[in-house]
Amino acid sequence: MQRPTIAIISTVLNERESIRQLLDAFLRQSLRADEIVIVDGGSSDGTLDVLNAYAAEHRNVKFFVEPGVNIAQGRNIAIARSHCDIVAVTDGGCRPVDGWLAALVQPLLNDPNYGAVTGVRNVESINDFEFFAGKLSTSGNAANEEERVFHGRNSAFRKSVWLAAGGYPEWLYTAEDTLFAQRAKALGCKVAVAPEAIISWRPRPNLKKLAKQYYLYGKGTGRIGQTDLNIVFYHLRNHVIWMLALLLGFGFFGFWLIAMAVLSFMFFTLVNPVITTLKRNNPDLRPSYWFYVPVIVMVRSFCNNLGQLSGYWEYRGAGVFRDNLERYRSGNWKSPFIAG
Repeated sequence: MQRPTIAIISTVLNERESIRQLLDAFLRQSLRADEIVIVDGGSSDGTLDVLNAYAAEHRNVKFFVEPGVNIAQGRNIAIARSHCDIVAVTDGGCRPVDGWLAALVQPLLNDPNYGAVTGVRNVESINDFEFFAGKLSTSGNAANEEERVFHGRNSAFRKSVWLAAGGYPEWLYTAEDTLFAQRAKALGCKVAVAPEAIISWRPRPNLKKLAKQYYLYGKGTGRIGQTDLNIVFYHLRNHVIWMLALLLGFGFFGFWLIAMAVLSFMFFTLVNPVITTLKRNNPDLRPSYWFYVPVIVMVRSFCNNLGQLSGYWEYRGAGVFRDNLERYRSGNWKSPFIAG
């Protein structure tokens, strides 16, 4: 029996510094991909020259330039223009290990009951900040299949699953892979875990970019209607109190005591549980966690909840998000790149 055909798809934008590494990793896989389909969002840094060179040399590499597309649109274009039965997905800036593709698609080849697979994300860091930023930005895979989803940075699925779901939701800038996975699960898609399918990636290199990432993640959560306002207001209230008290403390010392009291409460209820989990999973945790983990957790809490509030406001106030979400979940929305 002939095995299903397999495509690797990826979206890139201005990845000149890393695109060769990514393409070489694809071509070096122990299981050869029938197609490698790249969608470029309009690079201006020389990425297209590299893509041209690889496409000219390797018959299974092809790319399309679609200026201005977001990740969801780019993935839908790549999948629509591939001709394979199984689609493996990763992003620009990632680095798959040599046996990644074989390990990732194996559950789909072995068991027709599985419709999707999620791999493992590994953090590459050059300093302690990136190390802890990666640790705190990467979620594990649920042991329970009913709770398991698959994320765009390292996943594979049958093209039939993509068709049934209607594609990735293109009106979302973030959380598009979460909603796509939820839709697939709602349609009965079972998700396997491939522990040997490892993708390495570097987290955001500084606190400003990390804060923006958490804000956008939160905004995506709000836009798909998954914000719990009680929790959001609880955390934002605590942040506002300690920040306001800290500022007022310059006029009256007593407010600094209030700020310290709130920060102590947040440390024990918000930060300390994270530290406990990190130490349990990483016995040789770097000593600098005492500085980086509290800072990153507090920034994550504030920015993510602020993003959720903003996204929820758009979800409730801008009909396009709510209407598209309802259409998507009911099966009445599909990507315009899906024929028919």
